[in-house]
Amino acid sequence: MNRFSTKQAGIISLSDLKTMKGKIAYWSVFAFLLFTCIFTLFPAIWVLLSGFKDSQEIYSGFSLFPRDMSLEHMMTCIVDSWKTLELGRSMINTVIMSMGSLCLTLIVCGIGGYVLSKMKPRGTNFVLQLVLWTMMMPGQLRTVPLYISWLSFPFVANFPFEVSLINTYWPIWLSSAANAFEVLLFKHYFDSIPMSYVEAAKLDGCGNLSIFFRIMMPISKPIVIYVSIMSLTYAWSNFFIPYLVLQDKELQITPVRIYLLGQSSEIKMNVRFMGIIFASVVPFLIFAFFQKHIIGGVSIGGVKG
Repeated sequence: MNRFSTKQAGIISLSDLKTMKGKIAYWSVFAFLLFTCIFTLFPAIWVLLSGFKDSQEIYSGFSLFPRDMSLEHMMTCIVDSWKTLELGRSMINTVIMSMGSLCLTLIVCGIGGYVLSKMKPRGTNFVLQLVLWTMMMPGQLRTVPLYISWLSFPFVANFPFEVSLINTYWPIWLSSAANAFEVLLFKHYFDSIPMSYVEAAKLDGCGNLSIFFRIMMPISKPIVIYVSIMSLTYAWSNFFIPYLVLQDKELQITPVRIYLLGQSSEIKMNVRFMGIIFASVVPFLIFAFFQKHIIGGVSIGGVKG
């Protein structure tokens, strides 16, 4: 019972654990969560270990661990798979695509939240309702109108200055920037910042853009970090929009996930698994190092100071 003495208060308290019913309830919940964790992690672990198997091992029957688990064998699998897949260019493309999405998301969504929170022009409530309404619209309904707007930008066929955004990163960047949820996150966080900061900056001669970049963003590091992590993770893992708009393979702008899909069928299965591992390293590292920010950011927008 001593190991429960430091347990934080929750649904099952320390006094409950002194009874038989409390112990049964605690260990039942613990066993359920442990089973759920194993069940969730098993596919990822299987893919990870399958990357170090030979193709014959994968097809011969089910086995979780590879026969040869020596460090030399694993390093050989990593190096050979990287050379076979030639992922260098596609990884660079993914970095460019992800960083562009990150920058536009912070600027556009941040300014949108600042306008709705502090500037509040006429029609703010109506615009806020529109932003909320877009969150309730299924993503499938937006696919065709968005593709038409990308195909003949700016939205109108036969417009004198229309251009096509297909086979460029702009559709991906603009789609990331038009994120209603992140606009609301910025808006609710900016609501917690006293208006006196904005008024003092205006007295010093700052314009709205200067206030946003020099004052609001530096003192809003928690929400900036959270939005940056989520935007970067989503952009790196995004598949559908890049697959829809990046159609010309000769331009060499294909991100890593689309590149892996188009690989030759002659590539061995273990090499394909290793390619999935390479493509998943960045999201895994982001979550591993910024886990506290990701979990804590869920409630950031609702905190009022």
